[in-house]
Amino acid sequence: MLNLKAINSNAARRPAFSPSTDRLSISPNLNLHLHPNPAHSSNVHSQPAVVALVATRFRAEWLSRLLASLQQQTLRPLAAVVCDNGPDAGTLEAAKKSPLRCELVSPGKNLGFGGGLAAAGQRALERFPDLTHLLVVDDDTIFRPNDLKGLLAAAARHAAGAVAPLLIDVSGKLLEAPEPVSWNLARSLRKVGRNLDATRTLAPNGYPMAWCIGPCMLVDKATWLRAGPPRSDMLAYGDDVEFSLRLSAASPAWAESSVTVVHDPPKPSAAPLQGGADAMEGDPLDLRQEPSPERVAHYQKFGILLQNLAFTCAVSPRPRHLPLYLPGNARRFLQTFGWNAKNLWEVVRRYFLGLWGVPAGR
Repeated sequence: MLNLKAINSNAARRPAFSPSTDRLSISPNLNLHLHPNPAHSSNVHSQPAVVALVATRFRAEWLSRLLASLQQQTLRPLAAVVCDNGPDAGTLEAAKKSPLRCELVSPGKNLGFGGGLAAAGQRALERFPDLTHLLVVDDDTIFRPNDLKGLLAAAARHAAGAVAPLLIDVSGKLLEAPEPVSWNLARSLRKVGRNLDATRTLAPNGYPMAWCIGPCMLVDKATWLRAGPPRSDMLAYGDDVEFSLRLSAASPAWAESSVTVVHDPPKPSAAPLQGGADAMEGDPLDLRQEPSPERVAHYQKFGILLQNLAFTCAVSPRPRHLPLYLPGNARRFLQTFGWNAKNLWEVVRRYFLGLWGVPAGR
């Protein structure tokens, strides 16, 4: 089934603090640190210790919403480590006001989605050496109180190194389901489309996961270290697929159908970028007219996705059935932008570069 979403998200966050028990310091390189009262960590060894990772860029409103939802978890993260890919004064302010303990990594430039998560992950491992899990999450995600608890329970129940939920919109409609290891199940999920009840009927207890898109994924520390962090040399279209495939090759991965996490991104200015069997849909490009800047950007993003998916097929230690989706993505590119020599060459060029081992880098 899977529609692999274009990741445009970076996230920032910062722990809530009380002036009487926590102290806030800003280092010369503009990294923001929160030093908790030791009393706050008394339960670190009695339950899973989760640190959330977010890469964000000029989306303080969405970041604040995410941090508030993480604070309300029945099993609350120790902290959130946010990479500010701006830098952005609004992100800094959101981190300061967060109800959740937070640390802000500010590299002073845009590292991209993967690079930002890698930087946040490194900081999390340094600052919280006793953590057991890393929660990779987009800034436009909203958690309900028992979501993290459900993901942790699924990880323990299935001995999974990585767990991903079903993604829904604010109305409760299914947006995405992680890609199953089973090709037969993947085809069945595609047939039911965005029907949440039908998806759960097909897999009421969840299923082994091949890959997933970026908005939410729980990873245990050992699997993160074994697989390595997200790549920093891929633009944010398809990089989440590459990373989650590496995780599922390093340890068993699980899609938990009992947990649905809300993904509520800003409204796109063009048709959404997706992947898997159903890449991007849109009206064919009218060659008699000058394409709009939005249309040109859409064309570029789709091309980046094609190249990065081909690259992932070439370099992944276990690409599963991802190569089976390449023809469908090529067809939809041509359906969207027109069947002509220029666009045919663009598909060939992108796939050649990707299969040759060249990602669509920054």
